[in-house]
Amino acid sequence: MRAGKHVLIEIPIADSVEDSERLAEVQQQTGVIAMAGHVRRFNPSHQWVHKKIEAGELTIQQMDVQTYFFRRTNMNAAGQPRTWTDHLLWHHACHTVDLFQHQTREEPSVANAIQGPIHPELEIAMDMSIQLRVPSGAILTLSLSFNNDGPFGSFFRYICDNGTYKALYDNLVDGHDRPIDVSQVDVSMNGIELEDREFFAAIQEQREPRSSVAQVLPAMRTLDRLEKQLTASG
Repeated sequence: MRAGKHVLIEIPIADSVEDSERLAEVQQQTGVIAMAGHVRRFNPSHQWVHKKIEAGELTIQQMDVQTYFFRRTNMNAAGQPRTWTDHLLWHHACHTVDLFQHQTREEPSVANAIQGPIHPELEIAMDMSIQLRVPSGAILTLSLSFNNDGPFGSFFRYICDNGTYKALYDNLVDGHDRPIDVSQVDVSMNGIELEDREFFAAIQEQREPRSSVAQVLPAMRTLDRLEKQLTASG
């Protein structure tokens, strides 16, 4: 950014709230585009829900999310060794915490977290449970695991006042597994492509992008709040 370069930063933008805030400060100082790769904001499935909320057609009662992997060694999804240690809180929970705050347009008034045993070699928790509640009353129940031997990924269930919806990446079904057509939500059915398109559009139009570094700071502050709770509880 200080070299005048626009940046799209993979999630998470940092693994501490202090570094996240420094990134936002440098963006303000330099005026370049600094966007976070929070792809859940761009998946057509989650965009469909967001548009319904903005139109006043849906209100979230609860988001129930399962983020499950089988990852007892420091390997990535392609089976290659990582140069950094993955983390349930600062990486995988970051997706859902930001999405929940984005969808409700509120910051949590209640935030709780518990974690399982620390892995002796990776030195991270392999299982975690997070609960959030925003002032309007909507709650998030998030279960995360690196110990799950089965289908992996993040499975989102929106329990709303007017229907239940289940999202898996770009796809959406209702509570009875009936597909919902999200093909008209945006110009593509690929959330990663839509994220990239937004980055280049923001540069061309000289405007703040959706999921800018500044916009995702509230989620990073929530993660910091949860980390402090986990550290205090041992």
